[in-house]
Amino acid sequence: KRPESSITAFGGTAEKHPNEDDSDEDDDDEDEDDEEANEWSLRKCSAASLDTLAAMYGPESILPPLLPALQEGLSHADPWVREASVLALGAIAEGCVEAISPHMGQLHPFLMSQLSAADSLPQLKSIAAWTLGRYASWAVDQQMSGTQPDLLGKMTEAIMTIILSRNKKVQIAACSAFGVLVESTGELMVPYLEPVYRTLVQALSVYQTKSLKILFDTLGTMADFVGPSIGEGSLPSLYVPPLLALWNELARANPFDRTLLPLMESLSSTALTCGMNFQPWALETFELAMTMIESCTMILAGAEDEIDDEEADPIVCAADLLDGLVEGFGENFGALVSSSTRFAEYFPTVLHMLTSHDVPGVRMSAFALLGDLARQCPTVIQTALPMLLSEAILCMEPMHESVCNNAVWAVGEVCAKCVDNSGALAPYAEAILEKLIPLLMGNAVDDDGQIIGNVAGLSENAAAAVGRLAKCNAEFVTKDLERFLMGWCGGMAKISDKTERRDAFEGFILAIRAKPQCIQPTASDIGDTITSILFAVVTWHLPEDNLGPQLLSGPYSFTPFPQEYAELGQALISLLHDLKSSVGNEKWNHIEGIMPVNVRKLMREVYHL
Repeated sequence: KRPESSITAFGGTAEKHPNEDDSDEDDDDEDEDDEEANEWSLRKCSAASLDTLAAMYGPESILPPLLPALQEGLSHADPWVREASVLALGAIAEGCVEAISPHMGQLHPFLMSQLSAADSLPQLKSIAAWTLGRYASWAVDQQMSGTQPDLLGKMTEAIMTIILSRNKKVQIAACSAFGVLVESTGELMVPYLEPVYRTLVQALSVYQTKSLKILFDTLGTMADFVGPSIGEGSLPSLYVPPLLALWNELARANPFDRTLLPLMESLSSTALTCGMNFQPWALETFELAMTMIESCTMILAGAEDEIDDEEADPIVCAADLLDGLVEGFGENFGALVSSSTRFAEYFPTVLHMLTSHDVPGVRMSAFALLGDLARQCPTVIQTALPMLLSEAILCMEPMHESVCNNAVWAVGEVCAKCVDNSGALAPYAEAILEKLIPLLMGNAVDDDGQIIGNVAGLSENAAAAVGRLAKCNAEFVTKDLERFLMGWCGGMAKISDKTERRDAFEGFILAIRAKPQCIQPTASDIGDTITSILFAVVTWHLPEDNLGPQLLSGPYSFTPFPQEYAELGQALISLLHDLKSSVGNEKWNHIEGIMPVNVRKLMREVYHL
């Protein structure tokens, strides 16, 4: 059995005997490389086992027997022994990084030297790059503390040099190591962005399929972790046009080329991060994404066999890229769509087609796009809203959990935009609520009638959607309020996004005010109902760093109600006082008696109960 481990495929890049060809020349056999990368070998199993042992038992148990072997191996005359020793050093990084740190002053320069040495084997360069990535946190600490203020610059320069190697394994290891470094450094990478992008663009012209995929991943990582600086000044003009040109070239030859997937993903991250600085290339990107959806849909429509998920991946990535443009451009996305002479008229139709697609992954991305459009640029979907809402309601069934989750979230975002126009939701409100109730109560069933149970994030999204529906018109949710009231409270208690949490509670208060009889003092479950409401309210006061059992009965550490939502806080105080009056002192005293001591104190001091 393979041990669970964080060791990547780069632990296997030296699967060669010393007498095999170890030149730095490129190799065109992609299939052979893929088979080798996927093969589970004794070497990979050994590295993964070291990783697991280090993580489980820590440096006290691992380093005493390992360090002597490492010291001997790293200084060995045989480069293959050195290579295996570097792999071992990288393998133990996760469990032993702090204990190894005192030795990194000598080990780090040694690893750097393996990247630049003229006689260094490609396999040794690869594994040295991977190991440097595993200890990236140490390098960041060195720079941040001022101990080695130029260390990141030196590392970046060294890695950029081998990124242009003609050996594919070195290319892949270098790109991956740089991606890990970027994840650790974030904005610290800003001073080096221009030479980095120039090098990566140069690599675009020489890399082949597998290396290109890793390179695109690295570009996406830079967008995700470095931040808006990647879009400043003339920087995007260095790397965005070559990416679009390569996309055009590959898509014309074969729109199902899987190299296009990470390319589109990297552009999605780039567009989102750059925002309006991406505008010079936005129209071309938009039309390339729409063309990708159009081309792949037409080809798949002519296929005799049923479409599988993998065949639809280009459509998924293109939809995600459109979503990146929506998030990057916000309300300006509407102007971008209008500027497309080819697709402006058909965009809502294409979106509807995506939401009704046979492949669940396409529908999942389509509803993410729909929700962001509702949130950022609702005018784009206004004409197609009836069709889009109908498809979303159909997909609010948890047989496909991610599709359902995104559909529920998208409906909630549509509801949030209809607060001042509840008439637009009136024809759909009953159907929406009927789909949301089982999700709140945790008793939704699959096609065979089996209860599906809890799905991560689903009750939270459902609770926010019901709250937003109630904010449009409380009567939309009051018909069966007592049926799902406790489930609604449970969902609200788990919402982490403060805006969604606020909307859920505001809608909840409106619903209770519209139908106060849903809480019957004589009902057998009145104590559970009130307790559910109180528990949901308490979640506004949870400290981020103290969620242990001592929170309820240990030292008092509840936080104040957020000042930015003070009006909601006052509304909750009023609601709780009215609930106390409605159930009577005897029942309330019983409820209060079973509260944890810190909850009683919170209710007294903040809610004056």
